[in-house]
Amino acid sequence: MVSNRFWFADYINRGSHKIRIALKYCGSCNPEIDLSALGAEVRRFIARRESFELVPHDDLDIDILIVLCGCQRACADREDIKSHAKHSLVTAGEGLRGSRVPYKDLAAILAAEIELLNSSESD
Repeated sequence: MVSNRFWFADYINRGSHKIRIALKYCGSCNPEIDLSALGAEVRRFIARRESFELVPHDDLDIDILIVLCGCQRACADREDIKSHAKHSLVTAGEGLRGSRVPYKDLAAILAAEIELLNSSESD
């Protein structure tokens, strides 16, 4: 009888998994964009979604890692940083996934990319 109760709790908890998202900033030595403002916009987006959880970038169980780099060099785009995450998105100044994205649209595009990754996780 007790084992059934534990099975039921496990079954319920399985459906309540939050998507764990982390932000990693570059050193901001030569920023072309305002990383603090961009990060704040992304944090607000994450906070508005019950299914998302913001976690530290050095956590070992990350679903989506967002690496915010202020210039095209993208110095924080490193495998040792991204290896803790199932998926990663890297900005490089006004660039994302090799395409130029105007700064004013970058947070919205990141939010859309997070939504796409989230929907692929739930399939």
